[in-house]
Amino acid sequence: MKNTFKRSGAALISLVLLLVLAVSAGAASSQNVGVKFWKERSDKESMANSGIDPDRTATLTRQANGTYTLTLPVMQVSKLGVTGYLSGLTIGDVTYDGTLTGDFNKATAVLTIKNLPASVLTGSDSNKALAVTCSIKMDTILLGDISTSAKMSIWVER
Repeated sequence: MKNTFKRSGAALISLVLLLVLAVSAGAASSQNVGVKFWKERSDKESMANSGIDPDRTATLTRQANGTYTLTLPVMQVSKLGVTGYLSGLTIGDVTYDGTLTGDFNKATAVLTIKNLPASVLTGSDSNKALAVTCSIKMDTILLGDISTSAKMSIWVER
């Protein structure tokens, strides 16, 4: 009788551990998302959209701490004859700097922004979009960082 309880307990613990492992692996999986920036107080697209590569997919990964990592395929932005790239976001009072990897010339540049709050999933409706400030790092020292206010929509693609 004792051995039966021990075996049943061991089987139950193994099953619970397997379920915990499956859930934690699923929580860290990436989802393809759509990302769009809108002009504030308008339904028109923001200049920051020209810095997102439409031919590649953005992904959103839920981290164990409940925040998200946005992996955004980026390309160079030109304004007034100066080129730059999207380098981060400010949501409310919190700035989220990104890490740039890849190469613009080979169309492999990716901006990774970590620790975004769960509220970034707003859907594709510009009326419900999250107000952000997009940081665009320009190539010239004279201009430095240029910021543009926008609303950001991130939604899970089906």
